[in-house]
Amino acid sequence: MDVDASIEQVAGILVREGLRYETAADGRTYRLRFESAAVFIDFRPWQDDSVVIIVHSPVLQDIDPESAGAAQTLNMLNELNRSFFFVKFTYRDGILIARYDLLGETLQAGELINAIYEIAGAADRLDDELAMSLGGKPYVVKLGEWSQNGD
Repeated sequence: MDVDASIEQVAGILVREGLRYETAADGRTYRLRFESAAVFIDFRPWQDDSVVIIVHSPVLQDIDPESAGAAQTLNMLNELNRSFFFVKFTYRDGILIARYDLLGETLQAGELINAIYEIAGAADRLDDELAMSLGGKPYVVKLGEWSQNGD
């Protein structure tokens, strides 16, 4: 299965499940909104003719890399990754990210929906909980800033 076929398959699943989503200008990323979080779905070629579907959310953004919050974020990654069975967390460029990878060739609707809700639930639960201690901003706050700046 190629990337374009995976993009169409995921759109079909989202529509059948009644999930509202937005499509990026290039048509290769979907965004779903949940409470204070957003879940993005991206598609990447993998190996010779495979596709990886990446379901992810920026849990917190703008964590100052030089701050104690950044060090605390790095220190808590192992605990976060042990606390959520299917979600993996990474920290890069001031952003704490929750991510769930799926293979496109064997994708089933239930797997995708589970991935979306696992990521949304983790991001929505953790963004407010961690924002004060780590110094970052939840997606909804960043979205408000972008809207005010016309981005």
